[in-house]
Amino acid sequence: MKLLTIILLSIVSSAMVFAQDEPTFKTVIAQEEPTFKREKIISIVPQYVFQDGFRIDYEFTIQKNRKSWIQFSPEIFINTDANQMFSNNYNSMRGFGLEIHHKYFMKEPTVKNGYYFAYGGGLQYFVLKDNTDVEYSYSEYGTDYISYRNEEVEIPINRLLVNFMVGKSVVRSKPFIIDYYMGVGFRYSMDNNLDLIDTYNDTWFEHGYSGSLLVAGIKFGFNFQ
Repeated sequence: MKLLTIILLSIVSSAMVFAQDEPTFKTVIAQEEPTFKREKIISIVPQYVFQDGFRIDYEFTIQKNRKSWIQFSPEIFINTDANQMFSNNYNSMRGFGLEIHHKYFMKEPTVKNGYYFAYGGGLQYFVLKDNTDVEYSYSEYGTDYISYRNEEVEIPINRLLVNFMVGKSVVRSKPFIIDYYMGVGFRYSMDNNLDLIDTYNDTWFEHGYSGSLLVAGIKFGFNFQ
């Protein structure tokens, strides 16, 4: 049911995005717009700040008609004081990731905009520091005992990502581009033994989350040739 709700929200929201900048009934003769030679684009994705992260997208065309693109997205995550907006259940965090997507424009982008769908995935790696009860053994009067003490430990998290999105690339002022996108994603978070993470899994924004989620955002890019 949750996945169905996410898909429906994606369809409705995508329709709203695609409805922007459409021709009005006042247009008498529709003239085909010349193409805007998008070849390489570097973008920042500002919403990653809400996950204590920073992401840059590098995209380049792999077809002469500029309909097919490859996008590389390196990411870094740093939180040194557990001051996280959506989760505050660890002491500190650091991490990095890389996502790769294939973007395909439904037709060659015009001077003003272009509509596309994208799919891909990636890997993320986090190291969280948190206090937990650690087992230790000791001897006393010739007898061995086991006890626990509270210590700060490092908790590694490996996460797989898969995304399916639709989007709209808009040229507001050459060579600057705004990119809106929305879709459905899947996450699977594991420890070093490839077992599912049980903690840090309460919301979409937590680094140990596993499951489906809504993928949406905006990017600010610079096109160069």
